[in-house]
Formats: sequence, C-alpha cells, structure tokens
Amino acid sequence: MKTAKIFSIISLILFSVIGASILSFATGLPLLPIAGVLAAAGWYVKIPSGSMAVALFDLARPTGNNVGAGGGLDTEIILLNAADVDMSNFPARSADGITISSDIPMKDGKYMHRFYMTQGTIKPTQKKLKGANKDSGGYEIGVEGFYPGLELAVQKWIANFGFAFEGFVIIQNCAGSVKYLLGEPCNLISVDDLESMWGEEVDKEKGTKFIFKGKQSQPMSIYSGAVTYDPGSSSW
Repeated sequence: MKTAKIFSIISLILFSVIGASILSFATGLPLLPIAGVLAAAGWYVKIPSGSMAVALFDLARPTGNNVGAGGGLDTEIILLNAADVDMSNFPARSADGITISSDIPMKDGKYMHRFYMTQGTIKPTQKKLKGANKDSGGYEIGVEGFYPGLELAVQKWIANFGFAFEGFVIIQNCAGSVKYLLGEPCNLISVDDLESMWGEEVDKEKGTKFIFKGKQSQPMSIYSGAVTYDPGSSSW
C-alpha cells in the first residue's frame, strides 16, 4: 500500500474519532456508532487524486475458450513513417479512450509498409511507467521480432532507418480483425535496439532481432481504420 494512501486512511480515522468524541460529548449518544457514520461519510465524499473521465466499472472474464492463450499474431507488423502521415488530421480516440475507427490519413503518394517477422517471434509489450510524481507517468509500449537473413534488403533498411525511423507500428492478429496501434502523434515509436546473428551452424539463427519501442500517455489503441499498402511494392 502506498504511503499516501496510508496517511489518507489514518487521517480519516483520526477525523472520525475526534469528531465522534465531540458529538458524543455534546449529545450523549454512543461514541462508536457516531465514529462509524463519520468514517463512512468521509470515505464516500473523498475525491481521489487524478480523477478519471470514465467511472470505475466491473471487468468480467472474457468469453470464449482458453481466452488467456497467446499466439494469433501475423508474421508481419506494419510501419508508418511519421513523415508520411498527415499529422494535422490524425484521428482522435473515441469516447472509450482506446478505439480509433477513422482512417489514419497518409500524405499523397505515401503508404503504410509491411515488415516481415518470423512466425512466433513477434512479442508486443505494454508496461506502466511511474512518473516523478502522481501527476505524471504513462506507458512504455513496443514490439520485438526476428527478421531472417542478412541480405541486401534488410541491411539497406538498417542503414537507412536503424537510427532514423520514427512513426507508428500496427500489430494485427492472424484473422486481421484486431489491429493494435503503437504510437501517438507527439509520442512516436522508434527502433530501440537491433542485434544481428550470423547463424554459425545450420540450426542457429541468422538474421536480426528488432525492438521497436516508445513511451506514450495512453495504452496502445485498437485501430479499425484502413490499412493502405503501396500498390507498386514487390515485397509480397
């Protein structure tokens, strides 16, 4: 339990006891019932710091069999270069604070881009960040995956974007029905780390592990807008 919450509870108890003692002396009523009423009233009217726009709600078990199982991600992520996105018209999240249903507008002649990763290596992450005080903080989000081989194309990508990529990442499940968007217009995703392995034996990995990561104010969003690929691309 946090120190601030402990102090809050202690203060509430002291307030209840002192107030009840005064009222009991003045009215002759029993001390404990008065203290209980004051404590309940004080807890009810207490306004928590950083009040939320959405009222607290029940979180029931999801429907379906084996709902906690992993897997189900495609063997690709989708990258959006920030310079290719029309930031002035970037869609806002809906009232639920999570869903983005409008299309992300790309500039003329610009597209979203596939980025292949070996099946079973895609690992999204989402972690709460503790701020310097109770009014700060956010979420660290990212995705890790393995690109096989060290051919010209991936080496060229590393040379051009290993340090320079800033933008958004879309992760989709195998059915393509749920797409998770990483990044916000003012909090972009970048290449946090990459490491190439040389496959010194036939059963060893040869390729590069990429880690995309960023910090943002809200959890990753669910994107239901359009995904626009370059029609002239020969990547698939």
